[in-house]
Amino acid sequence: MSSSAWLLLAAPAAAAQGNDFTVNSFDAKYTLTRNDAQGELHVVERIDVTFPGYNHGLLRAIPDNYKNHRLQLHVASITSDTHAPTEYSTYTQNGNTVLKIGNPHKTLTGHQEYTIDYTMRNVITFYPDHDELYWDVNGDQWPEQTSHVTLQLQLPSDLHLSEHVPICYAGANGSISRNCVVAYDQDRHRIDVQTSGALQPNQTLSLVAGFQKNYFHPSTILDTLSEYKAAIIGFFVSFLLFAVPSGLYWFKRGRDPKGRGVIVPEYDVPDGLSTLDVGTIIDFKTDNKDITATIIGLAVRGYIKIIEQTEDRRLRRDITTYTLRLINTDKAGLDAHERLLLEELFTGYTKDQEVDLSYLKYKLSKAATQLRKDVSADLIARGYFKTNPSIVAVSGIGGVVTFASVVAIFVLPGLHLPPAVLIGAVLGGILAALFFYFSAARTAKGVEAKEHIQGLKMYMQFAEADRIRMLQSPNARYAEHGPGPARTVDLFEKLLPYAIVLGVENEWAKQFEDIYRTPPDWYSGNWTTFNVLYLTSTLSGGMSDTVNSVFSSPSSSGSSGFSGGGAGGGGGGGGGGGW
Repeated sequence: MSSSAWLLLAAPAAAAQGNDFTVNSFDAKYTLTRNDAQGELHVVERIDVTFPGYNHGLLRAIPDNYKNHRLQLHVASITSDTHAPTEYSTYTQNGNTVLKIGNPHKTLTGHQEYTIDYTMRNVITFYPDHDELYWDVNGDQWPEQTSHVTLQLQLPSDLHLSEHVPICYAGANGSISRNCVVAYDQDRHRIDVQTSGALQPNQTLSLVAGFQKNYFHPSTILDTLSEYKAAIIGFFVSFLLFAVPSGLYWFKRGRDPKGRGVIVPEYDVPDGLSTLDVGTIIDFKTDNKDITATIIGLAVRGYIKIIEQTEDRRLRRDITTYTLRLINTDKAGLDAHERLLLEELFTGYTKDQEVDLSYLKYKLSKAATQLRKDVSADLIARGYFKTNPSIVAVSGIGGVVTFASVVAIFVLPGLHLPPAVLIGAVLGGILAALFFYFSAARTAKGVEAKEHIQGLKMYMQFAEADRIRMLQSPNARYAEHGPGPARTVDLFEKLLPYAIVLGVENEWAKQFEDIYRTPPDWYSGNWTTFNVLYLTSTLSGGMSDTVNSVFSSPSSSGSSGFSGGGAGGGGGGGGGGGW
């Protein structure tokens, strides 16, 4: 096995004292059987140590995996001929199961002996011409010198060695030193191995024995699934623990009632809904595009004037700015959201007051947050939403994160759970967050309004020729309402904010290319190139970008940085220490 820092096996405070001891001998007896098709080792280790100071006991680290297979460690017993305390606990660290043997309330000194009896599976490696047991005996993770290491391997009577003669290695990880002796007793079907001298810290004795094919058998998919049964169960339990409650919540509370299912053209918004209402009902979000459309709607209705100014800088890119002028200070015709918007834009709220939007960059983000809360709350009160879309998402995701944090901080460290359980919890938490994110739902009234809005979008999206063609189609989806209203400036301006909210402003503008003789009185800008397509483009493009910067929070930019054979090459092994 690849070595890792042995100091990690013991608590830092006790490392110096706990590992100041001598391993007099490490004697192992292995019995290889076919109780597992991939080979099972019954291991009895007798570890003889001398504690010069006061220690609680011994740490024995045994690897959990070899060649991508779980060794399925099972500890049968731990005893001591010297009557050292042999109660033990286990924990996982660095790919090992660590047996912490001893009593925290008792200390030991002098000569002590421990016998550890355990079994491991999946110990055989399969090659085209032979099967092989390549095993580390004591392991290269011991911090102290080991005076003597022996191994006695008992083989089944009907298992025959391959043409490869058993060999041994003794030394640090990767060493090809043969400072050891190996012998095969054919009559007793036994291989004996021992070191020729002491092993220094982080050195191990390893045995390689080859066998004829077909006595053992490589693992099947079912074998592999069986190996990881506990991990698979743990994964699904932790995954479902997060995913099921949130999934049930979404299934019961997070879906819209069934609507008509057929969208027909509509020529006006339902229930006199504002642009903020329409934008929020469609996608559960009151975004900055909806705010832009609301400002344009206020201009159309005579409350403000939009002034576009372009600075010609010749050799550099021209700068276009947008100024809003307050024309009508009478709030009687405004709803609460529109009043809030105007009061935040015009702090003095006096007639002919002007505000350059470029000077308000990032200054109205709190107002936008309040506006979003108010619109959602108002739609709930008016019966369009079941719950507040932003709150259900934030509170649901926040609940998942809080629960996961509590479990991670206070529960998991004491359980030493396998990675599969943690992975299942993470993926289940992500799915739970997604369920909550999509758990915003409309009422039946809200679904009806949504379908009506989709009908309005359909009407604005198609040109007159398309509408006539649709009237003649077999589906005849437009027939229910007959011909639409006449093309007028009032119709264009009335529905323009809603076209922007629904993302069909260009299609809507193309149907009114020749409608204006002069620019409207609510807009002042580029007179030389003015037409309805230019007007729509500048309002939904440049002005929208400017408004977006006004009602958004400043963002911070992040940065990224880039930071064969031999001893210790087999399975088993591990290491140990004192504590």
